[in-house]
Amino acid sequence: MTHQPSFRAQLITRRTYNRPLNDAGTAFETWDMTVDRVMMHQAWLWARAKGGDGNDPFSVLTQDELNELLELKQLMLDRKVSVSGRTLWLGGTEVAKSREASQFNCSFTQVRNVFDVVDAFWLLLQGCGVGFEPIDGTLSGFTDPVEIEILRSQKVKGDPKGVEHNVEHSYVDNDGKEIWFIQIGDSAEAWAKVPGKILRMKKKVDKIVLDFTQIRSAGERLKGYGWISSGDETFSKALFEICNILNRRAGQLLTKIDIMDIMNWLGTTLSSRRSAEICVMPSSDPEALDFAVAKKNHYSWKWPDGSLVEFPEDCFGEAYEEFIREITEKGAYWNPQRAQSNNSLLFWEKPTKLEIKGLFQMMVDAGGSEPGFINAAAAKARGGWFKGCNPCAEILLGDKSFCNLVEVDMAKFIGDEGGLWYAIYLAARANYRQTCVNLRDGVLSDSWHELNEFLRLTGVGLTGIVKWIDGGSHKRPDIILGHCRYYAQEGVTTMADELGLPLSKATTTVKPSGTLGKIMDTSEGVHRPIAKYIINNVRFSKEDPLVPLLRDAGYRVFDDPYASDGVLAALPVVNDGVKFDEVNGLLIDNESAVSQLERYKLLMDNYVDHNCSITVSYRVEEIPEIVDWLFENWDTYVGVSWLLRQDVTKTAEDLGYPYLPQEVVSEEEFVKYVAGLKEVDIDQANSLHEMDAGGCSTGACPVR
Repeated sequence: MTHQPSFRAQLITRRTYNRPLNDAGTAFETWDMTVDRVMMHQAWLWARAKGGDGNDPFSVLTQDELNELLELKQLMLDRKVSVSGRTLWLGGTEVAKSREASQFNCSFTQVRNVFDVVDAFWLLLQGCGVGFEPIDGTLSGFTDPVEIEILRSQKVKGDPKGVEHNVEHSYVDNDGKEIWFIQIGDSAEAWAKVPGKILRMKKKVDKIVLDFTQIRSAGERLKGYGWISSGDETFSKALFEICNILNRRAGQLLTKIDIMDIMNWLGTTLSSRRSAEICVMPSSDPEALDFAVAKKNHYSWKWPDGSLVEFPEDCFGEAYEEFIREITEKGAYWNPQRAQSNNSLLFWEKPTKLEIKGLFQMMVDAGGSEPGFINAAAAKARGGWFKGCNPCAEILLGDKSFCNLVEVDMAKFIGDEGGLWYAIYLAARANYRQTCVNLRDGVLSDSWHELNEFLRLTGVGLTGIVKWIDGGSHKRPDIILGHCRYYAQEGVTTMADELGLPLSKATTTVKPSGTLGKIMDTSEGVHRPIAKYIINNVRFSKEDPLVPLLRDAGYRVFDDPYASDGVLAALPVVNDGVKFDEVNGLLIDNESAVSQLERYKLLMDNYVDHNCSITVSYRVEEIPEIVDWLFENWDTYVGVSWLLRQDVTKTAEDLGYPYLPQEVVSEEEFVKYVAGLKEVDIDQANSLHEMDAGGCSTGACPVR
């Protein structure tokens, strides 16, 4: 029987994966229609891989193959299996067929030259998470410092689309100044190429003029991708700051930190849901220490020598803006862009206990999460192609390689191991078909296509793992997980053999599963929910037509204290089927860090080929025990995210926050709140606004 999703699952599905059916955004797909679109994409991939042109896949596929797609469709309708979020959103569209990199969640590249920067930014624009390692020695600053002038777009909603291509030329103005002028085109291709043009501009000029007047206004829906345009505000800011970096390094090579900052600024041009990054650097690198602390106080203003700027008292409003103008003219800077990526050190040799302890001390000093650290030697042993990973670190990637992910909700197969294994088998075959792509799209370097043709990396993931463990009667989860791995690998292998293509070099993984876990109404990835009864405060635009419907239905709606154009709606969530501890009358997750690491090890030893993405919540007093565990299990460990555990029994007021994204409540409070709610017909809203669905389980990934 088809799973009946919760209201939160329906809401997040609508706002994240159901595409609008008209340009006005007044009608949207149903879940059935979204799944049908994905199945059409699967049929297109399959038929093309068999030698057809893809225009009429049903004339190419056999009846058995069509039946397999029908079985996969039912598993998706039941929310037991899901393809990647990228494919849920774009699968079956013309964008997915012409820009096939848009179908990938995960990518990695070493960034050493202009072409690498363009590739990485192009992938961010496609919605693909990008991992990167900055390599110095090629990229450099301007020849001499130059003046930067920005011409902002004045377009408003309804104005015609601007010129698609970049236009550039040089001239001498009336004052005798040498000017390099570039008008940025209103297209993803044009945007992707602009940073490359700026980075390779070595001509001695007096001024650079960046003209954004062709860019459409914010709030317009992009017809191909279906996303909401952010206009030119973030992109113009990013390019201005990148030019400032090149001015500071005029006549010099860029450092690795400079390259990281450029990539981070490019990552700010889109919403965080579509622009996750991770930056990695070997622990032995000369810049490793600077890299390890790069995000400490990154929101603080600093003088060119690195000392902190002291702000005068009562520096608010206009006084603050004037002070910022003054110190900026004197060379002061800050680095808000560094929040855009996770930063992780690559260890090619086993660290000592003292070194691991030192890493945790740096993490605690900087807020508890960074620098992350990855066992590169263990990753290399699992995948000889390893150079880095994606933002959530669940996929081991080469230089210029991709992975597309699928996942299966284990919790929906409690007591049905046969059904679980067959679902994994079908999902794995679908996952392999996602590797059958043409990545020569006119922007991306050929290396991406060539390496994908060889590696064929797949990411068959499991979610609902804690719910499955807590709710199952099995005594040997390791054996069942081993069978899961076998059927995933068997599915990928049989699909490759049938198509006469190379085998996937790695198959299984566990991803954070934040958004997909929510729409599947299950525990997210390998994570334990923070509590049984939660009020999830979700952000909406004040203009969203859904907001008055929520108010009328009794939902608590209040102003977003961090965004004047937003409100927060309190959505109730109950996490059934998971074991919790009772503390101060609340049912909460109080699991030790080592217990979480043991679950990570269970998956790594018995199921995972790549890596198991997990955010381990820890207390400072647990660090000695964590250090011992890591030292003893270093060969199993590849990499995890770390997050200082917050006391979830405390209120937002207790913790000094205006609100909490996830507010833990008692059963009585929860029941009382739910009793006052009425049903909401989402179709009445006809909303064209996007919603931040919370991409990962803890908020620590993909961007921490």
